Amino acid sequence: MTDNNVKSIINKMTITQRKDIRFEGKITINGKRKSFYGKTKKEVKDKAKEYLMKVENGYKEPEKILLCDYMDYWLKKYKYGKIEPSSYTRLYSVYIHQIKDTIGQMYIGDITGDILQEFIDNHADPKDSETKALAESGLKRLTQLLKPCFKRAVSEGVIWTNPCTELTIPSESYIQVETKVATALSDSQIKVFKEACLHRYEKYGSRDALVLLIMLSCGLRVGEMLALEWSDIDFEQRLIRVHRTIQSNIMNFSSEDLSTYDRVKSSTKTKKGVRSLAINDTVLDYLLKLKNNIPQVKNTKNPSPYVACTSVGTRQNARNLQRSLTKIIQKANIVDTQSQQALCGFGLHDLRHTFGSAMLRHGIGIEVLSKLMGHANITITYNKYIHVLQEQQALAMQGVTIC
Repeated sequence: MTDNNVKSIINKMTITQRKDIRFEGKITINGKRKSFYGKTKKEVKDKAKEYLMKVENGYKEPEKILLCDYMDYWLKKYKYGKIEPSSYTRLYSVYIHQIKDTIGQMYIGDITGDILQEFIDNHADPKDSETKALAESGLKRLTQLLKPCFKRAVSEGVIWTNPCTELTIPSESYIQVETKVATALSDSQIKVFKEACLHRYEKYGSRDALVLLIMLSCGLRVGEMLALEWSDIDFEQRLIRVHRTIQSNIMNFSSEDLSTYDRVKSSTKTKKGVRSLAINDTVLDYLLKLKNNIPQVKNTKNPSPYVACTSVGTRQNARNLQRSLTKIIQKANIVDTQSQQALCGFGLHDLRHTFGSAMLRHGIGIEVLSKLMGHANITITYNKYIHVLQEQQALAMQGVTIC
């Protein structure tokens, strides 16, 4: 469609004034009538011209664009390379597993607010076996994908109204899957866990066992622990320098099978995550045990640079470290304090949560703890450990009589 053709179509366009005072222009394109509205005739003509040029560049009417096609385009154009690879991987995973083959097969112009709300509600409390029930965090990720995508579709003129404006997450009582609450070991359980780790190290030479104890003793994130190198340890000043992290299971979008890899990020999760942690006598002992028996990198005579490494000197990964943690918890017969059943689902992050809870129980202030854990601000620390603070407050009231 040349500029002359566009001008010819616009010149032939019938423009009339409506009862609401606005002007309406109508044209026929590809056998379909199309209307344009504006406060003036010039505005109507400008909108028609813009539309015709978009058609020339491959634009399709909303009802002819599948949501999955538009969302795939939106992710690649507006998100890929512009946010952290780990964040993009999470977004893309939501798209692949929850949207692409379900609501993604609908034409974007046919999707209404009611359809989207039913879609969210069904993931909160599925009415069929094919829909995966999501916890509140999973529902939030869905809306975090849908809302900006539809907002962009409106700004690009793909759709005229945003169906997400009233989209909400159901109340907690309606959501079938409970949000996983971080588990913290009690002081007595920490003692049992420590003994089990040391036993595993002494009997099997398990480096993972000592690595887990270091994570627990320092409150390190798993990515921070895996990124830790011997050059980050100052034995003379007795300091651990935390300044990088590992992002696990990043999708490789250049591969056909979307294989995953671990990425070293030269900074921590937050700016305040960069910190120096003092090494006490116990942690020093764990580190020296590891340093005195560093495996050589395979096919070389060089010692592994990683504090958490495998028997062949490569960097350890989160999956293997989690396996070691699960085995130790099971062997130690650590049980859930409420149900008295075997403690299931205890994860690597729970070691960090145990550190935070134990520090508060032993009188460490919330501000100091926030800095030790590398939280972005003290509010995050307070929200994560409010239950521990409430327990400490209750104990304080029970232990003191004013009058």
